[in-house]
Amino acid sequence: MNLLLKSLTLFVALLFTAELASSQVLNVERNRADGNSNGWTGELGTDFSLNKYNDRVIKVGGQANASYFSDRHSYLMLSSIDLVNVDGNSLVSNGYVHLRATFQREKTLSPEIFTQYQYNNNLGLQNRALGGAGVRYTFLSRDHLRGHFSTGLMYEYEDWGLNNEVSVQNELLKSTSNLVIRGDLNEQTSLTMIGYYQARPDRFFKPRATSENQLNIRMSRSLTFRVNFTMTYDVEPVIDVPKLTYELKNGIVLSF
Repeated sequence: MNLLLKSLTLFVALLFTAELASSQVLNVERNRADGNSNGWTGELGTDFSLNKYNDRVIKVGGQANASYFSDRHSYLMLSSIDLVNVDGNSLVSNGYVHLRATFQREKTLSPEIFTQYQYNNNLGLQNRALGGAGVRYTFLSRDHLRGHFSTGLMYEYEDWGLNNEVSVQNELLKSTSNLVIRGDLNEQTSLTMIGYYQARPDRFFKPRATSENQLNIRMSRSLTFRVNFTMTYDVEPVIDVPKLTYELKNGIVLSF
């Protein structure tokens, strides 16, 4: 119990004191390991992608993810930063840090808390900070096939603005839900399919929705080739940006 209390205290301290550094809906589930054993796991990755925002964008990115699994709980940290080339001009345009704790992770129902900071200059997202809580329901658990559904509430602050336009700030309470199916196609290949749905409770049918498919091909014990296709649709963009955006990404991931 003392160990659990110390772990919770450390995580809450991180939530409120860490200086935090993509897309409008950060996809946590694609990075979450199933955690069949206790201890630390991590990933270092690099990738190349072609994005469709207001302009065609070529992007080279890097990610660093870490997870800790205790007997009953899990703790997750995701971080990313991207170098982007737009019409021959290079700049650092987006990044994020996400922290999440899942309690009683082996149970059918698992409570979660999370916090996040991100920015995406391609879409005019100057700052986005959020924190929330929810519950994850495991509805499918087999050796080579797993399924989860998560739902919860989050408080979100956003600061939007493109070029010299007047910025728009929002402070909102939103619902956030996702459906995840993971399966092994063979010993070297796995497929993950994920759907996200985030909306204000009073505008529940006007969401930001994301669909993502991820193919992992294991090249060795530590190296994986990863292909990702993500599509996001925002029914009511805060500023004048496309409602539909997509990203095709592939890269090499080092696991440890």
